[in-house]
Amino acid sequence: MPKEIVTLSFGSYASFCSAHYWNLQDEAAGYSSREEWSGYAACIDHDALFLETAGRNGVPAYRPRAVFFDITGSSGGVSFSSDAVAVPPSAASVSSWRGACEVHRADPVPRSAFLERLSEHEDLDWEAMGDEEAAKQQAALEAAARQLDPGGGRDTGSGVTSTTSVSSSGIAARYWTDFCKVVFNPRAVYSLPGSWTSPYEHSLAPGWGAAMDLFDGGGGRGSGGSGLVEDAVDRVRYMGEACDSLAGFQVMVDDLTGFGALAATVLEEVVEEYSGRPLVLFSLRPPGQWEQHQNGGSAGGPISTASATARARDDLSQALALTRAAELAALYVPLSAPATSASLPYLSYNATLPYHSSAILACGVDTALLPTRLTGARSPLGEPLGAIDLHSMVRLLRPGGIFNLVALHLALPCPSLPVGVQQLQQQLDERVRPPHAPGAVGATAASGGPRGQALHGNATQLSLGADLASLTPGISGRGDGPGGLGSRGASRAESYCLRGCRTDTGPVSTTSALEALDLLLLRQPHRMCVRHRCIAPMPLAVPLPFPQLFRGSVSQHGDLVAPKPNSSSTAAGSTGMGGTSSPLGLAAARAAGESVQSVPVLTRLQATREFEGWVRRVRELWAHAAGGAAGRAMLEGWGFGRDDAMEIGAQLEDICAAFADEDEA
Repeated sequence: MPKEIVTLSFGSYASFCSAHYWNLQDEAAGYSSREEWSGYAACIDHDALFLETAGRNGVPAYRPRAVFFDITGSSGGVSFSSDAVAVPPSAASVSSWRGACEVHRADPVPRSAFLERLSEHEDLDWEAMGDEEAAKQQAALEAAARQLDPGGGRDTGSGVTSTTSVSSSGIAARYWTDFCKVVFNPRAVYSLPGSWTSPYEHSLAPGWGAAMDLFDGGGGRGSGGSGLVEDAVDRVRYMGEACDSLAGFQVMVDDLTGFGALAATVLEEVVEEYSGRPLVLFSLRPPGQWEQHQNGGSAGGPISTASATARARDDLSQALALTRAAELAALYVPLSAPATSASLPYLSYNATLPYHSSAILACGVDTALLPTRLTGARSPLGEPLGAIDLHSMVRLLRPGGIFNLVALHLALPCPSLPVGVQQLQQQLDERVRPPHAPGAVGATAASGGPRGQALHGNATQLSLGADLASLTPGISGRGDGPGGLGSRGASRAESYCLRGCRTDTGPVSTTSALEALDLLLLRQPHRMCVRHRCIAPMPLAVPLPFPQLFRGSVSQHGDLVAPKPNSSSTAAGSTGMGGTSSPLGLAAARAAGESVQSVPVLTRLQATREFEGWVRRVRELWAHAAGGAAGRAMLEGWGFGRDDAMEIGAQLEDICAAFADEDEA
């Protein structure tokens, strides 16, 4: 059985990603109790991420093996033990004051309508309830979930998502607790002192050094031995000791903010205490930030002093993250959702909304590390193939053990796999009727028709070169070119994970899916690299509070039967926003009121020499920012002297030199 993994989250944007991530885990675990889905859900070991504890009245309760580190106030209307509101002192209790005392208290933040309705659902007696009343209660819960994302992601028709699709007054998912349906252990949420306005606006947002005040001995080098850090490490230790056999840690960090310094300080202690347990760190960045800095931060014209200062702050923070936080991780994966939906053509989202962009990143993280949580259970479509433990995955993606930089690419949903007719006939055996197959109970009529005929040849088929969108800013993943080995972008190692595989007639067996994926890989430019492939029969189960990202061309179970939107008319038609839709697009549209329940997903973790240029750019930005008067003053305020700055620059030079030495070898 897979070993346990402890999940750590540092930052407000990381909290949003983690909330979506745990919703995905909770939804997948819930499928275990559904008779038609239990065989598929059994392929995933949910105990690797969840801890069973004694709940109320002795009823077993499952709690995530997770710890959140965030600013006080970020949890909105949900209070944890560390968020308890202190009772203000009365006038009589202040011995040094004999005058009048007035208490000004802000109104408490209300819980979201979704959480209120979800709480009511848990108290209902479903066994004594009739079908009509049960359907009414479920409809009310779904309506409350839609209030979290009232406008959804509106596409302008050109692949650029409108940033005005949801008014500020219509954004209901302001806090991560507004849409997180998982219950956490009170020790799992650590609230830090500070002020909070949004996931991007809080007291630790102004760069790496914003955490200075949290450390007694100065937070620049992460050397402060404050009680706060000791308490934070104790929270992690509590989760680690609850594991029978700890595999390692997966960490989500806003490491371009003060949370990066906090994470580096805490993780330094964790790595030392849990020596030999790998740590996979996902560095979370706001959408479009890397591209903005690549272009100089301006589309033309003068740059304001405030913008230049913010740019220098981000450039310095990025170098510090690469040399301070990344060195503690076995794998360091920079992540940012694409600024537009052009590279994810079956989604329509607003990248400026953390609720949207964080959902995309959560799907990528969930599927990429799914091979470490798979069991050997056999499903109606076969057993999972390519299961691997966390330690082995780290070794695979670090050939030579030198570089720990890894890129993540995502196809969401994953288009159909090309599979031979004979295999399709075997798949359509009447004894194998997956619940997410066309024509099965609950499937959309658009996905149905005569089995093996209605959609044959019409579904969009997977192309690894075009359909895998990069979630790592600055890494395209398609830099091999015809030369393959001689290209700077040549892969060194790759790990593919395909879940819920489908063809144009529905779900496909795991063995057939592996053969089809291998055929697609053979069509790619030659790459002399180690390659791991994992196939899981369980698709990504879409939870109820998931944002409304999927276009109308995505069926209830993830079939893509409409052509990709490559023009303004097809894009508008596929989203139902005017224009002329093709008959095929209209046939593929989901019926009114239906939502996507599950989708196939493909991810690729890639160790690539394309990171050489990425690191060089970080070094150039560091040199420019640290060489200016404003940058030097900022570093000094963060606790970094001239010698420290020179050391960081030398570290970046060494990383670039290591890439060059490998090319020569």
